[in-house]
Amino acid sequence: MVENLSVALQKYVFTTQGRLNRLRYIKYQLAFGFGLGIVGAVLNFILGLIFGTESFIVTLATGATSVIGFLGGIALIIRRLHDLDRPEWWAIGVFIPIVGFVVALYLLLTPGTVGRNKYGEDPLR
Repeated sequence: MVENLSVALQKYVFTTQGRLNRLRYIKYQLAFGFGLGIVGAVLNFILGLIFGTESFIVTLATGATSVIGFLGGIALIIRRLHDLDRPEWWAIGVFIPIVGFVVALYLLLTPGTVGRNKYGEDPLR
């Protein structure tokens, strides 16, 4: 099961190749976010019981889950940008105040390119 989860995460979350339509983008962001949040909370709870909540191990586990969430989220944003026929560097916009909100709305509301574009086949076909 762990091997299947690893393959699924590599195929659907931690890749920047290809395109991701709106519905799948929303589904993957929600599933990945909730899943990682639950794993992080359980991990921190268990490690907190074993080592104490103020230990370096708990801090390290929290930092690791945060980095995994950050990288996975950026990979999903890049694939969504590819569906809109936009380059990867547009992902920088999500870190700029106000601009980030506009970019997020753009990712959520704008339909992708119909047919093939330079990033691959239409994910709806």
